[in-house]
Amino acid sequence: MIEIAVFFFMVLPGFILAVRGSSYLVDYTTFIFVFNRGIRRLVDYYNHQFNAFSLISITPLIMLALLFVGFLARFDLLHSRAKQIFLMLLAGIGYGFVIGITRNGAACIYQGAQYLSTIGLMGYAAVSPADDKTADRWLRSAALAGILAALYGWYQYYAVPDWDAFWVRQVGFINYLGGELVSTKMWVFSTFAERGTCATYMGLLAISMLVSRRWRFAFGWPEAILILSCIFITFSRIGIVVAVVGIVLFPVLNGGKNLGRIVIVAALAIGVLFAFSDKIPGVDRMVKRFEILLHIQDDGSFQGRVYIAQNSWAYALSHPIGFGIGSSGMAARINGLQNGLVTDNGWIEIMTSLGLPGFVLFAGALVLLWRYFALLRQLGVRDDYLGLARTFLVASLVFTWAGNFFIEFSVMWIAMGRTLSPMMFTKIEPHFGETEEDQPIEAVSELA
Repeated sequence: MIEIAVFFFMVLPGFILAVRGSSYLVDYTTFIFVFNRGIRRLVDYYNHQFNAFSLISITPLIMLALLFVGFLARFDLLHSRAKQIFLMLLAGIGYGFVIGITRNGAACIYQGAQYLSTIGLMGYAAVSPADDKTADRWLRSAALAGILAALYGWYQYYAVPDWDAFWVRQVGFINYLGGELVSTKMWVFSTFAERGTCATYMGLLAISMLVSRRWRFAFGWPEAILILSCIFITFSRIGIVVAVVGIVLFPVLNGGKNLGRIVIVAALAIGVLFAFSDKIPGVDRMVKRFEILLHIQDDGSFQGRVYIAQNSWAYALSHPIGFGIGSSGMAARINGLQNGLVTDNGWIEIMTSLGLPGFVLFAGALVLLWRYFALLRQLGVRDDYLGLARTFLVASLVFTWAGNFFIEFSVMWIAMGRTLSPMMFTKIEPHFGETEEDQPIEAVSELA
C-alpha cells in the first residue's frame, strides 16, 4: 500500500501542472527523474521486499508522457523543417515499435516509452511559449537536482545507507559496484538507477554549468566542482570523458565563445580537486581507475567493447528487419532474459531495435538536426542555447558508441528543443546577406 500511495503523490503534482499548462512541469519532471530510484529504494527497504517492477520506477516515464502530450498539442507551431525532424524520428521509432510489439511484448512498450519520452521533452521545449528566463530556470533546476544528488552521492560514499545496500544485494550489483558494501569502497550510484546513468547525467550537466554561469543554480563554479567530484566516486569513466570532451567542443564549435571563462573555471575545478584529493579515502583507487584513460587501448573494458562492436555490426546488418524496440536493455528483465541483446554500443542497439529502415530514418533526422543548427548560424544566430545544442549533438554522436544517449533523460534535450523553437528566429541578426530586408526572409523560408 505504501508503494501505491507514494506513486500517487509523486504523479499527482505532475498531472496538476500539466492540466494548468505550467512550464514547471519540466522542472518537476527533472526532480522525479533524478530522485525516483532513491525514493523507490527507501520504500522497498521499508517493505523489507525488493520489487523489481515497482510503480515508482515508471514515474519519470509518466511525467515525460505528459510533456509528450503537451508537445503534440502544439506541434503545428513548429516550422516545417523542425516538423520534418520530429516526424522522421517518430517514424523510425514507430517502425521499431511495430516489430518489437509482436516480438518483445511488454519490453517494447517500456523501451518505446523511453524513446518517445526524450523526444517529448525536446519537443515540449521546442513548442513551449517560455522565454529565455524560463528556459534558464529549467537548466538551473537540473543543476539543483544534480547538486542534491551529488551531495547524497558523497553521503552514500561514506555511509553506505542500509536501504542502498539492501538494493545492491537484491539486484546482485555488489561486484559491479566495487565488490564491497563498505564505506569509501562501494562505487556510488547516488539516487539514480545505476552508476552509469548517474555519471552520464552529471557529465552532461557539467558541460552546461561550466560553459555559462547562467545555467548554474546559485553558488557559481563550486557547483560544477561538486558535480565533477561525484562523477569520480561513481568510478564511471564515461561521465568524465563526456564532460571533458563537451567542455572542449563548446568553444571549438562556437568560434571560441566563452573560451577564457571556460579555461579559468576548468583550471579552478582541476586545482580544487587536486588540492583535496589526498584528503579523500580511496583516492588511490580512483586514480588507478581513471588513469587508464591515458592508454585506453590497453583497457580490457575498451577492448571488450571494440570486440563486441566488430561482431555485432555484422550480425545487425545481416538482420535488416531488426529485432524491434525492447530487444535490449530492460528487455532482459521484463522478458525473463529471453531474446535480450547485449551490445554495449548505443548505435548497434539503435540499429537492432529500429532495424535498417528505422535506423536510416533516425540517423537522417540527426543529419537534418545538424543542418538546422548550421542554418541558424548562417542566419546570424549566436544564442547560447544554439551553441550548447551543437555541443550536445556532436558529443552524443560520439558517445553513443558507448551507450544509448538517445533514451536517457538529460539537459541535452532541453537545449536541443529550445534551439528548435520558432522563437529562435527572433534572435536573427539583421545585418547578414546582401540586404537587411530580403535576405533574412529568404533564409528563414529555407528553414520553414
